[in-house]
Amino acid sequence: MEPFDTGAPIVLVVDDTPANLGLVVECLEGNHLRVAVARDGAEALRRAELVQPDLILLDVMMPGLDGFETCRTLKAMEKTRDIPVIFMTSLTRTEDKITGFRAGAVDYITKPLQMEEVAARVNTHLKLRALQKLQEEQNIQLQKEVKTRKQAEEALIEVINGVRNVSNAIAHDLRTPLTELRSRLEVLTITLRRQRNDQCLPDLEVALTDVDRVISIFNALLRLAEIDAGVRRSGFMPNDLETIVSDAVEFYQPVAELRRVTLSLQVSGDLMANSDPLLLAQAIGNLIDNALKFARDGGEISVVATRHDDMIAISVADDGPGIPDAEKSKATERFYRGDASRGTPGVGLGLALVKAVATLHRGSLDFADNRPGLIATLNLSCRL
Repeated sequence: MEPFDTGAPIVLVVDDTPANLGLVVECLEGNHLRVAVARDGAEALRRAELVQPDLILLDVMMPGLDGFETCRTLKAMEKTRDIPVIFMTSLTRTEDKITGFRAGAVDYITKPLQMEEVAARVNTHLKLRALQKLQEEQNIQLQKEVKTRKQAEEALIEVINGVRNVSNAIAHDLRTPLTELRSRLEVLTITLRRQRNDQCLPDLEVALTDVDRVISIFNALLRLAEIDAGVRRSGFMPNDLETIVSDAVEFYQPVAELRRVTLSLQVSGDLMANSDPLLLAQAIGNLIDNALKFARDGGEISVVATRHDDMIAISVADDGPGIPDAEKSKATERFYRGDASRGTPGVGLGLALVKAVATLHRGSLDFADNRPGLIATLNLSCRL
């Protein structure tokens, strides 16, 4: 048997026969183990609770409390229930062994004892016990790490929700006065035109454009808030997505013609699905609008809508600069603006809204390289 390191395991040996006790103790100490002894079941229970051994060698036939009853009591006690027990006995009948295993033993050593066998079995079960303890410690540590990460995740979610709630509250509170401001600017513009006072008209028109831009940001934030809260599910109904996609492409055709961009549509399969038509129209419009911002003059944009099993995929492909791989995961974050979009209109809410719509429809927003350009795919579940 291999020697154990310093701080060797403790083995409790329980036997009412001094000769057997002496042989086993000598064998174990010769193999660098620490040994505690007990001469009957009652003493074994006291010693086991006090010493907390790593293994117990337990004689079966003892006066008073026999080995089977001692083992049952050990397994019923909280401090000793996990300590492995090996029976030492001259009983060889199958029913006696079954009784021992039912009492909680892990192994049997038959008398007369062979010291090499005793050493081998003790060594095996001590190693198993060490591995069990290590696994228990690792499980405890893992549970602590999981708990810590869960607490950190909950704290992060709380912070994110707090930031969202603040932005949503600001958007909600300011949208009304901004709308009133826009109305007043529009009335002032009409009045100056009637008075043929053209001196301030350019500045007023710029101001109206700026106010419209801010209102559109607030509207987008509020729509995102509704999606996050699940309020928009009330707008779900059976829709033919072919009509929604076709209307979006038709709406952007004049813009594409001004840019001398070819905007094409290809539809295949049954595109009926339970969905929110208003949100989908805006999401598809955002994808086409993005493609038009980055497509080359005289280039091409293709919109493809297909169905695969229970999923509908709507892809918008352009021939612009695309999105670098390092930025793809960030592109759907609110207010994120990549390097390629610095000089284009927008505030970074378009793709965030598309992703939120995809999530609401149990789908996803994926990006792929078009070489050159980008393929943005809105995946939607047909069954909700």
